[in-house]
Amino acid sequence: MRATQIRRGFITYEMDEEDYRRQAAERLAALQAQTLDDTAAVQVAGLYPRWAAGVTYAKDARITDGKGNLYKVVQSHTSQADWPIDATPALYTALGVTEEDPDAVPAWKQPTGAHDAYHRGDRVVYQGQIYESLLDGNTYAPDVYPAGWAAVERAK
Repeated sequence: MRATQIRRGFITYEMDEEDYRRQAAERLAALQAQTLDDTAAVQVAGLYPRWAAGVTYAKDARITDGKGNLYKVVQSHTSQADWPIDATPALYTALGVTEEDPDAVPAWKQPTGAHDAYHRGDRVVYQGQIYESLLDGNTYAPDVYPAGWAAVERAK
């Protein structure tokens, strides 16, 4: 970026060719990130938009809280300042990435309904084992309905 001092205390900035290329590469990466499955998406959480109040989010959109945590929108809505991303599980589901451990798989937690049920391909840690959901709308624990889950590997 080229800076030019117009007068004392005022500086203007102009984008140069390298800036335009970098901006295009960032846009391309963000577009390609939309095609990733949730497991791959958590590896590049920074490419997703940051949550903000007053934004209309579509169901299944992925957003970040700006701290490296990636979430999936459970139901379409317009965000509100009094509905923060980390305190409204009816609206957002954490996808396992955390600031401290970006490769983490989230612990299984009992869904409260269809809005936060597990979907085919979702991975969870349950009793020291990583499981992958074999069906959409999965609200059962792996030991309660084993046909709904596949054991993937031992949790680390």
